[in-house]
Order: sequence, then C-alpha cells, then structure tokens
Amino acid sequence: MSEGIVEGSFIGPPHRRLFSVLRQASSRPRAAYLLCPPFFHEQFLSYRLLSLMGMRLAERGIASLRFDYFGSGDSGGEEDAFSLAGAIADAGVALDVLRQRLPDVPLIVCGARAGAWPAASVAASRGLPLWLWQPLSARERTSHARYPFLGPVPKPADPDRLVASYCPQSLRAEIAQAKLVDILAHRDIAVDVVDDDEAAELPFARRTLRFPHGAGQWHAKIDIRVAFVTREMAACVDALGNGIDSAAP
Repeated sequence: MSEGIVEGSFIGPPHRRLFSVLRQASSRPRAAYLLCPPFFHEQFLSYRLLSLMGMRLAERGIASLRFDYFGSGDSGGEEDAFSLAGAIADAGVALDVLRQRLPDVPLIVCGARAGAWPAASVAASRGLPLWLWQPLSARERTSHARYPFLGPVPKPADPDRLVASYCPQSLRAEIAQAKLVDILAHRDIAVDVVDDDEAAELPFARRTLRFPHGAGQWHAKIDIRVAFVTREMAACVDALGNGIDSAAP
C-alpha cells in the first residue's frame, strides 16, 4: 500500500516559524490528525517512531501533520524560547494549517508523552477528539526505572537542564502545574489513551488501549527509538484508526 505523499514546510508567522511535515493519506482521506510531539530529548528520540505511526495510519486513509515547537527541533527560535504556553499556541497554529489543507475531513488531536498537554488544551478548546500516546505521568517522572543509567551515586545537577535539554525552574514550574484532568474536566470530547499495563486509569478516557504485559514500559520493548512498528504497537495504532468514525464529531 502507498505510504502517502510527504510534504515538509514552514508554517506560522514570520517571527515564529514552525517546521511541519504533512503526510497525505494514501487514498481519499477519511480523517486527519495533528501530532503534538514529546518535549526535550524525547522529541528527537521519538521522531522515527511517530513517523512510522503516521505512515501506518496513512495506509488506512488517515492524513497527519507533525510539527516542531518553537525553540525546538527544526523550528525557529533558540532553546530558551520554548514554553508550555508557547507549545499550546504552536499546536493551535498547526491545527489551523491542517484544517486549511484538509477542510472537509474530521480532525483529531494527538499528544505523545508530554505533548499530551498542548494536545489536550487544543482539543478541549476546539471540541475535537483526542488521542494520547503514553502520556507522561507524575509517577514516572520520579521513577529511577525511567532513567536506568542514573546509578546509585547522585550526580551534580544543572538547575537549568533536564537530560541535556534547557529546562529552567520557571518552565519546570509551568509544566508541574499542568494537569490533564483539569484541562479536560467537563469537556464532552472523545479521549482515547494508549498506555502501558501499569498506568493508572485516566478518568476522562473513553477507552484505554493497553500494551500486553511486559511490552508497555516506555524504556523497554515499546521504545521511542524503535526503527519499526512492533506487533503490539501496530495493534494500538490500528485500534486508534478503527475508532475514528465513532470519535469524530
């Protein structure tokens, strides 16, 4: 099957240019989704995985638009220009571009990892269905298993860095205050969550797609650095695509 035509371009106003990749569906599109990527080091580590997800969905008639937040990836701006509020605004700009390019198909917003926050914010404000791919949890952020190479001896910390990415205290405080439950409270939108077998149920989810036991840990078999879509991952991607008709407004 065709993987869909891929178009890279810069979007947004001249002072805030965002790099984006539009992947057309391989046939007449039945939907399109905006992908809000993870933050910091997970953004570039997950690039291949999220591209493969888009390829698989394109084969099933679902187009996609990926983008880099301002101050990250191939978008404009220095690293200190990145903020949670800015990421939410960037997602809104990207969604408008996707609507302009594909005006007659249902839209869905997808957030991967920390991208769940801008995705949820935009989906809630526009009344659109939401996909969350392994959203980052507070429990995970405090787990040594998440970063298996930390070792038993504490290492000197740079107060403005998080795994080599610029993340000052002000940005950490901004992120710490963001809660998906608060963003989605009292919102009548369809929310589908892909998560591992240890994650707590999210009360706002319409359904939660689980990886099989032992395959869902973010640092283990389902990995953001994978070079191909595993059988477990493919099943979740296909389930998201198959549920579009019932989720679209």
